[in-house]
Amino acid sequence: MGNPGSGVAGGPGEAGRGVLPAMVEGRAGPALIAHGGGNTAALAGAAIAERADFVEVDLWLHRGRFEARHERAVYPLPVLFEKWYLRWAPRRPFGLAELLEEAAGRVRVFLDLKGGAEDAARLVRRAIDEAGPKRPRIAASAQQWRILRAIHAVAPEVETFYSIDVQAKLDLFLSVSERDRQPKGVSCRHSLLTAPLVQRLHDRGLWVVAWTVDDLDRAESLAAWGVDGITTHRTAEFRSALLKL
Repeated sequence: MGNPGSGVAGGPGEAGRGVLPAMVEGRAGPALIAHGGGNTAALAGAAIAERADFVEVDLWLHRGRFEARHERAVYPLPVLFEKWYLRWAPRRPFGLAELLEEAAGRVRVFLDLKGGAEDAARLVRRAIDEAGPKRPRIAASAQQWRILRAIHAVAPEVETFYSIDVQAKLDLFLSVSERDRQPKGVSCRHSLLTAPLVQRLHDRGLWVVAWTVDDLDRAESLAAWGVDGITTHRTAEFRSALLKL
């Protein structure tokens, strides 16, 4: 899968698709991003075994540190919840520092930041500094775009992706993207994407990541349109089908 170590792939070009590099260095086809694959050490290990290109981690800010989890919390109760279940919160939550140590030299990391703005940016910077030169390559997305601006100010080596979940937010992004040169790309709900839209974003020098895609036919269509990354729970199957690796 190429070297998942530190540094960046060069980033999208300031021009259009003709100079836009692949998200995975030296390899054609979309990067495969393991959805939630960085939320525990066990999940990260499984994603690495399936040869994911990136592990996605959901990061919530709580009491001055990151907690890696998809669920929402009901603090002060030690309970986490999703729509269909509840579970006890771990005594020692897995966080970004632990993930960077787990991922070093093995897989790239894709942050999905759930809040925090400047505080989150400071924690990202601290985790990078503490991880040292062996840290993995890091990308970050957030639906609150101001978080990404704060991260760019203190950790410009992190590749930032504006997360887009609804048409109104997509329309807003398209209206400002020619003036806002900070993001490297967009991380977009796959149902909002079309072939012309992917080309339009590429023409603006932006990577396009589609989430969350678990249907192979849909993944094949997105790959044919040239999306640069696909977030999925099925990295091993998609690697075999889309990349023939």
